[in-house]
Amino acid sequence: MTINLLEDVAPTSNSLGAITDMGQRMFDLEREIDSLENLLKEKKQSLTKLAEQDLPDLMQELNVKEFTLNNGAKCEIQDITSGSIPSASAIARAKTDEDKNELEVRQQQCFDWLRNTGNGSLIKSNVEVQFGKDEDKACNEFTEELRKKNLYYRRAIGVHPGSLNSMLRERLSDGKDVPSDLFKLYVGRKAKLKGGYHGE
Repeated sequence: MTINLLEDVAPTSNSLGAITDMGQRMFDLEREIDSLENLLKEKKQSLTKLAEQDLPDLMQELNVKEFTLNNGAKCEIQDITSGSIPSASAIARAKTDEDKNELEVRQQQCFDWLRNTGNGSLIKSNVEVQFGKDEDKACNEFTEELRKKNLYYRRAIGVHPGSLNSMLRERLSDGKDVPSDLFKLYVGRKAKLKGGYHGE
């Protein structure tokens, strides 16, 4: 054990023991949390495989559409369609400039495709204006001006995931083309539980 003391401090040996005990507890808790987070990640992956692959495949093989568990929970298979458009926050979190640029280009291509196919109304635009901490007067004047014009600003452009997935599902069911690579399209089946001890 190595302890670096602050100047002009003469702790008792009991105090030093308490410090190292707390430090060890902190170290042990961090390791336990890391272990639990890894376990949770593994459990989520197992659940996803079971819900989206193993159980739907077996139910299809046995020609079972739904069933009820002993606890009253009902299990049924639902068709799922999901796609994505890079969000502003995903672009901001990109680790490299190359990744950021790739996400920005893909986002713009998604928006262009939506507009070109008559689905531009899914794109929502917002404007946000920020003022510095000493700019209260300017901010108040600006917001008053906006209020007089019935304008409310906070700029962000995006598409609600539910709206996007609904539109993609509809186009696919109508036999229309969807650029699957662009939207990172996933079409599959998923087992869903309802009721019982599970909730709902």
